Amino acid sequence: MKSLLSPLLLIAMCTTFSCHSSSTQEASQSNTDSLAAPITFWLGTYTSQPSEGFHLISFQQETSTFDSVLMESDINNPSFVISNKPGDLVFAVQEEGGEDGGSVCSFRFDQTANTLKKLSTSSTIGSGPCYITLSPNEKFIFAGNYGSGDLAVLPIQADGTLGDAIQTISHAGSSVNEDRQASPHVHSLVFHPNGKQLFVADLGTDKVYIYDFDPSREQPLSTSIPSHFTVKAGSGPRHLVFNQAGDKIYLVHEMTSEVGLYDYNLEEDKITHLDSYALTPKGFAGDKGAAEIKISDDGQFLYTSNRGDSNEIIVFKINPQTGTLDKIQAISSGGQTPRNFALSPDGNFLFVGNQNSDQILAYERNPQSGIIKKTNAKLAIHRPVYFFMLDK
Repeated sequence: MKSLLSPLLLIAMCTTFSCHSSSTQEASQSNTDSLAAPITFWLGTYTSQPSEGFHLISFQQETSTFDSVLMESDINNPSFVISNKPGDLVFAVQEEGGEDGGSVCSFRFDQTANTLKKLSTSSTIGSGPCYITLSPNEKFIFAGNYGSGDLAVLPIQADGTLGDAIQTISHAGSSVNEDRQASPHVHSLVFHPNGKQLFVADLGTDKVYIYDFDPSREQPLSTSIPSHFTVKAGSGPRHLVFNQAGDKIYLVHEMTSEVGLYDYNLEEDKITHLDSYALTPKGFAGDKGAAEIKISDDGQFLYTSNRGDSNEIIVFKINPQTGTLDKIQAISSGGQTPRNFALSPDGNFLFVGNQNSDQILAYERNPQSGIIKKTNAKLAIHRPVYFFMLDK
């Protein structure tokens, strides 16, 4: 009996150790799997020296910390940065004026090595390009020139380079504010959810122009029906978003710090102003300057930023039946001039860039209530002005 005890004890000890080791490995694997993946995004900026540029930013959710993974400095004033759906091509404006005007640059992004290679630069045939968007088929870049009040269509070649502009459209007219609306100023270009119409907000003329998009045509844009809709004089249309159905338009009135709600009757091709929602309290006498606007992926909440003397993020609840808005929160942006912000892909965070405070911050977001709460996460970045979230 004694001779059998030691082998049996040895087997039991080995089995126990093996189970413990396996459990430890499984627990370790479980802990690794439970760690939330970092949230990454491209960040556009204004530059003032050669060492500055646009950034790839990573946000660690567990530690609430930002990190600049890479920075591309071979570019001037990359104030608007986007990428294609696969994420391997990146496009950025060079928001410049002068004799040569502005341009768009394309880059190849190696997602494994986190490196960028500049591929091309193409003129926007105008000054001060401040907004670019990809066509639904990702074969064209549409660039809006704020300074010269026009837009250009740039083809994207198979190798990722940009061709010369194949179409330009110039706006004409003015509005009531002589300082800011003496001429057209294209401020955004947004595709309707149907992918067949491009809406172009022009701050200088108080109009939103509408163009039909047909990628098979030599010049893919043509005037739609209706050709435009007009906002209240002096409002200054800036950025806009659609609801999921595409029958409601939410438009930032920059100069009056409002969100305008417009009904889009798709059967009758008719756009009607329903209401405007002030971002400032009644009697507010300070400077105004509404900027960005976003809708949560579930369509329940709308977010907008207000600059000027307010420097706030404002949250609205969207009525699912009527599309009307109910303001539920106004919270400090934590700095000066919140020109842009973005919601994380999972909806749990909102990131804001305070242009004149040279910083980006993170807010926790409650997906059920829509309410946001400022965290301690902060990163010093020179003149941050645009976020483009990456889905990973």
